Amino acid sequence: MSPESGIFIVADFRERQWCDRVRAAMERGEATPAEIHANGFVVDRQVRQTLEVDVDLAIAEEVECAIASVCPQVAQFFDICLSSAEGPGFLRYLAGGFYRRHCDVLSESDEEFPRRISVVMFLTSAGEQCEGGALRIYQPNMVDIPPTAGTLVAFPADTPHEVLPVTAGVRDVVVDWFS
Repeated sequence: MSPESGIFIVADFRERQWCDRVRAAMERGEATPAEIHANGFVVDRQVRQTLEVDVDLAIAEEVECAIASVCPQVAQFFDICLSSAEGPGFLRYLAGGFYRRHCDVLSESDEEFPRRISVVMFLTSAGEQCEGGALRIYQPNMVDIPPTAGTLVAFPADTPHEVLPVTAGVRDVVVDWFS
């Protein structure tokens, strides 16, 4: 998409086989309910029904390098200087999973989490591994991006967005933030 849209998308950022390897690592990892930031970090299933999955170090480092490789293009697209990433998070949305409208900037935590750009990399595809689960971004108009394995999406971290409910299957993604 164009810079005017406020959304950076790379449709074939990674191949399906690569996504499947990361998903296999997620299958082996420990999954816990993902938290939200509301007066500290808490689990709130009315706002977010998602699992955060710990993966082995080798996969985490490989994913971190992959995401870091796109940082210069993202910086150029948004015409800002970006220097680092927070580190990848591996998220699993089961049927019924969602994340209500929110922003990724934590104003009182700017020094600890100085997020400027949110990054989402889909590991599964709607119509194949899952149904539903589109990423809805509100900038400047509402845009729904259905999950497509290997697609990377980046947008300003202060942009409101949500994950629409997964109606069947499993939606796996990697998230990260550039500062």
